[in-house]
Amino acid sequence: MFNQLKPLAALIATALISTSALAATQTLDAGNFTISYDDSALGLFGTPVLTSSGIAFAPGGTPGFTAVNSVLQSTAALTITADAGYKLTSFNLNEKGSYFKVGDSSIVFVGGSLSLQDLANTNGNVVNNFSSSVPLTVSTTFDQHFKTENWSASTSANLTSAKVNVSILDVLGAIPGSNGGYASIGKSSVILDVTVAAVPEPQSFAMLLAGLGIVGAVARRRRIGA
Repeated sequence: MFNQLKPLAALIATALISTSALAATQTLDAGNFTISYDDSALGLFGTPVLTSSGIAFAPGGTPGFTAVNSVLQSTAALTITADAGYKLTSFNLNEKGSYFKVGDSSIVFVGGSLSLQDLANTNGNVVNNFSSSVPLTVSTTFDQHFKTENWSASTSANLTSAKVNVSILDVLGAIPGSNGGYASIGKSSVILDVTVAAVPEPQSFAMLLAGLGIVGAVARRRRIGA
């Protein structure tokens, strides 16, 4: 009996090792800040890549980030840390995709939120919702070969901190209408731009204060001399 269980135990151990290897923390160095994430916390967003000012996702593959006659929800979680001498100040989210629907009663929609949790100050939390920039009302017909329409959505949030947890929640909906209706909506691009600002070092503050003191002393002497 024991010998029969040994292959099973080995199989379970191999599966656990494979799972832990797939779900690992990755870190991207963006110059003045770093972005870290767990592979298992990206949902349907796909693997992120660095841009000149932040990070970008290009959802794709199978099943991709597309809702077909259904409602689809997914979340991506990141931790962004400013390098020494810098502070994170603002976050701008821009998303794009396409949709098509057959039948005037079919419906598609886009929704979601950008959530920021300040890890340096527990009182600093921001949640901003977003939706498509224009109503998604254009319908097509079967003889148009599923002509697609583009959509876009954006939001932004300000939060000054050295370290922030960022969560992007996206909801795509495609509800078919009656009489053979059909609906599909997909996400093709997610871009998060991050703004940082340099923080003066203590020596710089001291020099600034000393300079102001000298200027003030000179001004007083001039008034007295006058």
